[in-house]
Amino acid sequence: RIANLLKRGFLWIVLILMLLLAACGDVPTAGSVPATLAPTSTSSRAAATASPTPGSILAPPTATASPVPPTATPAPTATTTPIPPTPTPTPAIGQELATLRGHSGGLWQVTLSPDGKTFASASADKTVKLWDWQTRQEIKTFKGHKADVRAVAFSPDGKTLATGSVDKTIKLWDIATGEELKTLTGHTDEVAGVVFSPDGKTLASGSKDTTLRLWEVESGKAKATLNGHTNWVESVVWSPDGKLLASGSLDYTVRLWDVASEKSINVLRGHTNWVLPVAFSPDSKLLASGSKEASVRIWEVASGKQIFNLAGHKEEVRSVAFSPDSKRLVSGSEDETIRVWDLGEGKQTLSLAPKSSGASIIFGPDGKTLISGLGNGLIKLWYIG
Repeated sequence: RIANLLKRGFLWIVLILMLLLAACGDVPTAGSVPATLAPTSTSSRAAATASPTPGSILAPPTATASPVPPTATPAPTATTTPIPPTPTPTPAIGQELATLRGHSGGLWQVTLSPDGKTFASASADKTVKLWDWQTRQEIKTFKGHKADVRAVAFSPDGKTLATGSVDKTIKLWDIATGEELKTLTGHTDEVAGVVFSPDGKTLASGSKDTTLRLWEVESGKAKATLNGHTNWVESVVWSPDGKLLASGSLDYTVRLWDVASEKSINVLRGHTNWVLPVAFSPDSKLLASGSKEASVRIWEVASGKQIFNLAGHKEEVRSVAFSPDSKRLVSGSEDETIRVWDLGEGKQTLSLAPKSSGASIIFGPDGKTLISGLGNGLIKLWYIG
């Protein structure tokens, strides 16, 4: 009985399954075993899920293609947007930019190298120092003079320095090595000014012995002595076009000299006291002179006529220099001020107070900065726009 019941139960289960398969449209043929009961492989099970082939209830299992691995999607490349550098704020007009220390005595002169990368300073401490314009750091010191170094000049190729001293000598130096190349002797009193010719072959010097001398740079020999002043020669400059020399003297005059003939061709009169610094404009058309009378005068070189008498300083003017475009002039004085002048109108546009005498003032290579060598031994840089 129990066996009959189980057999009937099994038949009912098979019947129910067949009815379910028929309801789904998957009725097996007679004698076949339902696919759902037959053991199948993994591939067969996958095939059983496919739609039946026309004319059959269950399509025979078909081979399935190997799954294609998904194509790897490259990770997005990280892009960095460049951050523009923060602009350096423009200094205020008249702002002090730096103070350079190194000399132990007052400054007599500062001068810029031809390429604008360095500048040199001559001091009462008997030395000359070379400075880097960009870093404002001292590069080297030239030692050899036995007294104040009053004057310093770069050769046009930037390879040689000339220095003039209270010890009555002129020295030539190799800038790269710092080695002394030559000592030029001949002046009988202190040397107050030295300057190279634009071609670099000749050196001119002015002295307290009232003379100017011309020297052959290569040999170090004196070429000529220029006489005419009746008192100390305090300064000497060469015109940028190479044709003229100008000298300032304690005899209250400025003299112009023709280099080719080695003769004085004009005497500029008007100062009422010692003439101290002189300077040519970059275009060689103008000459500036400063005096113990506290004035700055501007002269037309071709005619010798005075164009401006710039008044404002209270004591003797120790330094004058033109801007690179010849439109401005800067002056330094014992009254402890530095003044900037507009040469279009002959008016002062700016006054700086370095708290020491402005012994030597020049424009930096950018035409917007001043380098000032002071009587207290400091070098100060200023922005004037």
